[in-house]
Amino acid sequence: MSISLGLQGPCVIARLTGDFDFASAAEVRDRVTKALDLTQPPMLVIDMQGVEVCDSSGLSVLVYVHKAVTASGGRLLLAGLNGRCKHLFAITALDKFFDIRSTAELAIAELSEPGNSPPFPG
Repeated sequence: MSISLGLQGPCVIARLTGDFDFASAAEVRDRVTKALDLTQPPMLVIDMQGVEVCDSSGLSVLVYVHKAVTASGGRLLLAGLNGRCKHLFAITALDKFFDIRSTAELAIAELSEPGNSPPFPG
């Protein structure tokens, strides 16, 4: 698993490539969670276009990160789910839980529009 983190506008972008599974889950969780401090409230796009396999450990990390983002008053958008990942999200009903966009560019544009970010908590 390769993890690329960066800032684009008001968003933290996490681009994942490879297998998002038990072997990579802890590293993804730790690196993405630390990156949430880069923007307040956290505005996160996780680009999964390069993810070939996602197992229950990967899904667990995504739920964990979602809870961390929303608890801080932020937003998380997933982007670029391929066919296998789309199917996994559909059969687990996580496609109803997460906000999913077809591309990272669309997700970034949405979070960058005035009025689309949540108000600062507090």
